[in-house]
Amino acid sequence: MSVTITDLLRLPCLREAKVLAGFRGLKKTVASISVLEYTITNELQEDLLNNIEFLGSELVITAFANVKDDVESQCVNIKRLVEIGEVGLILYYVGIVMPKVDKRLIELADALDFPLICMPENRPVRYSEAISEIMEAIFKDRTTDSHFQTEIVERISLLPLYQRSISTAMRMLSDRTRSSLLLTDNYGHLINNANWPHTLKLDAEEFLSRYDGGCLCDLDGQSFIARRVSVNNVSSDTLDLYILKQGEPLTDDDERQIVEVLRLCINLWNRGHGDYVLSELVQAIMRDEPFKMRRIADAFKVDVASIHNMWIITPLNDDNIPLRRRGDARTIMSLLKKELSHICNTIVTDVYEQSIVVFMDDTKESGELLPHALSLAEAIEAENIQATISLYPCLQDTAQVRSAYLNTQEAISTAQYIYPRKKVFIQQEITFAGDCKAILDNGEKAVQAGMEILNRLNSDKQKQKEDLCDTLTVYLLDANSDVDSCARRMFLHRNTIKYRLLRIEEQMLCKVGHMPETIDMYRAVALRRILESNRCRGGIMPPL
Repeated sequence: MSVTITDLLRLPCLREAKVLAGFRGLKKTVASISVLEYTITNELQEDLLNNIEFLGSELVITAFANVKDDVESQCVNIKRLVEIGEVGLILYYVGIVMPKVDKRLIELADALDFPLICMPENRPVRYSEAISEIMEAIFKDRTTDSHFQTEIVERISLLPLYQRSISTAMRMLSDRTRSSLLLTDNYGHLINNANWPHTLKLDAEEFLSRYDGGCLCDLDGQSFIARRVSVNNVSSDTLDLYILKQGEPLTDDDERQIVEVLRLCINLWNRGHGDYVLSELVQAIMRDEPFKMRRIADAFKVDVASIHNMWIITPLNDDNIPLRRRGDARTIMSLLKKELSHICNTIVTDVYEQSIVVFMDDTKESGELLPHALSLAEAIEAENIQATISLYPCLQDTAQVRSAYLNTQEAISTAQYIYPRKKVFIQQEITFAGDCKAILDNGEKAVQAGMEILNRLNSDKQKQKEDLCDTLTVYLLDANSDVDSCARRMFLHRNTIKYRLLRIEEQMLCKVGHMPETIDMYRAVALRRILESNRCRGGIMPPL
């Protein structure tokens, strides 16, 4: 048996409380209760939360005093509590400190299945009443029911994927049994440890070197009852677990349950856990969840502070098969790791929606990443996979990452119309394509205004005018303002290109290719190409 939120709502201290949202989460187990004191969503709060070890299943009390009128910050607090595995929130002093519970907060809690409980409004109810009764109910349950194995496994299963680990299981078991736990491999190397109490300074390596198999040991002037037991599992060799406790020893049944929980966790969650972590980390970055991102990165030693580069690889396909289930994704991720592993210290990649996102650090060896992206594009094409790669350097935070991703999703099809021969796009090209799309979305007048400068190109024959427009388009968009490259792409002699450019400059009264004089021409030929490409496909406007 374990105490749920529904059970706690029957206590005298909560009988007049009202559940406002998150009804589907009322069956969650409560292991403890905590007070959320600092609710301002700034760097100080992130530092505080990052340095507290959360094990989930806590019920949180707060009055949102620091952000009583800031609904957005209240919502951010709810999201962060869900991210760290807390199971519900009790609101105090509504009508006294916090004017009211906003509808947006209720809707968010409901969407997250996060119980939001409001104490009687306009009444100064003490925190201590709920804290004492709730903790008494939890302790009474533990006293009458010594079978904690199922409860611990259930609590871990309700945590976010990145927290379902041996470390979390050992911390929960340590708290539940008030004992220190050390887990080693069959060579005696320390894998994980959890101390009780948390502030105990226990030198695990020293203990392991001195332990002689006895039941009593002294360490740093403190006496412990010590036991060594084996943890068998299907995925690796037998592990050794050392249980250290001060005072009364654990019962044989408690030791058995500890071993069984660890064995289950190793078999259920340890295999492939690294893949889960990377997937969760990418999700946190892409969804602009900096708190969750930092906690995952810190727990699994990923140096996210050094990551400033993002690539977005978008396979082109006409089917509706999710990218994660397609062989294309596995092939591309294998190729990019091969291309980048020797130049980057940190690479984090995963499928996100219908794209593959890649995050990497800045290292002295990486230098200019564009050649590596071009090489990757060639390797992808050699596998008969059609895909584009969008490059974003110098990103400073998750907000910029999220913005860059959304811009790519919005503008990549337009960029392909403008630069049909390109497989690799730099950030400025995506931004420019987005600007062109905005012009097209504004209607015919906006398009005509954007292309007006091309009306200066005059010729006695329409064919000659089209030739001038075509040359200007290829010269600016495809040839990087290089005469020889333009001639090769148009299968013409370089003197023909030079002659046409001279005529264009005479009519435009400026040097083609010089900035900023060429900006309007560049935009005009881009719009022209989008429209011409779409006409070839039989449409009126491109499918943006």
